[in-house]
Amino acid sequence: MSIITAPPKYLPSDQAVPLSSGSRISFSHRLPAASVHKTSAAEVLLTDAVRTGDGRFTVGAAWLRDHFLHHSGDGRSPDPLLLAETVRQTLIHLSHRFHGVPQGHPFVLDRLDLELPDGAAPLRPGAPAHVTLDVTCTRTVTTPRRTGLALEAAASVDGVPIGRAGIRWEVLDPAFYQVVRHREARPRTAAGAPRRPEAPLGPLRRLAPGEVGYPGDEHVLLARDSSDAPGTFWLDPDPGHPVLFDHPSDHVAGMVLLEAFRQAGRALGAALHPAGLSASFTAFAEPDLPVAVTVTPGPDGAARTGGPGRMRTAEVTAAQRGVVLATARLAYPTDRQEAP
Repeated sequence: MSIITAPPKYLPSDQAVPLSSGSRISFSHRLPAASVHKTSAAEVLLTDAVRTGDGRFTVGAAWLRDHFLHHSGDGRSPDPLLLAETVRQTLIHLSHRFHGVPQGHPFVLDRLDLELPDGAAPLRPGAPAHVTLDVTCTRTVTTPRRTGLALEAAASVDGVPIGRAGIRWEVLDPAFYQVVRHREARPRTAAGAPRRPEAPLGPLRRLAPGEVGYPGDEHVLLARDSSDAPGTFWLDPDPGHPVLFDHPSDHVAGMVLLEAFRQAGRALGAALHPAGLSASFTAFAEPDLPVAVTVTPGPDGAARTGGPGRMRTAEVTAAQRGVVLATARLAYPTDRQEAP
């Protein structure tokens, strides 16, 4: 962990960085891995970022259709978790480069919302798509021990809008993070959480790749106890996975939970790619304790203005020892439901 040069309260704003003379960005090379908290340069999506106004930025990213977990998908739309990972890397890079956050300050994810409508700008196999994010990034709270930030991004490929994302997070003073990280969490329960949250009662069977939308089992994150009710799974990741566990962490990362949520929706009969996702993160997941993932059908509803038609939803919850770690609503166009 690096030496702290200033607590969050005294970090400079983005206005300390001069405005760019234009919003033109480069796609010729990827940013350094450390600037987005990655170890492998191959997992970096961002290529450039410029400040275009107070709290406004233009960010470039290079996507391959199969970049996130190297699946081919259905070819009709990009993987929504590509957009999620892109905004995650964006918030980290902007915090360090434009808000003066030193390396070593922990980042805590609070909320993520995204829409990547079905049929939006299909990506050509093997060819990188040059994705531009028009970003607004503002501070929501500043105290001596933490700074809250919010980011809204509109994504486009070659000038064609493909989706949007919003994300909220906090940057914590390292000493304060240790207090928050290790204090005893008060139990929080949610509808649909397993009745026996400590651990599965019987032996687990890892789901078959086809049940969660993959050709091979290297990306499967879920397992089942034969006595579990339908829609109840247990997190069973490979800690050596080169993408989901690219760098060490003292907890199960939010992107791992999001991928588990996607797989749980697929196992319930949904399409591989949701067109929308809204997730909240409320507690840290201990890496050495069982995590239960439950999924239930949610209410049908109309899409947002300008989005696809009516949507079918799935409600997903991750819990550990009776504590709700994260919840999400996944939205799918009603004409894209598929049997696993």
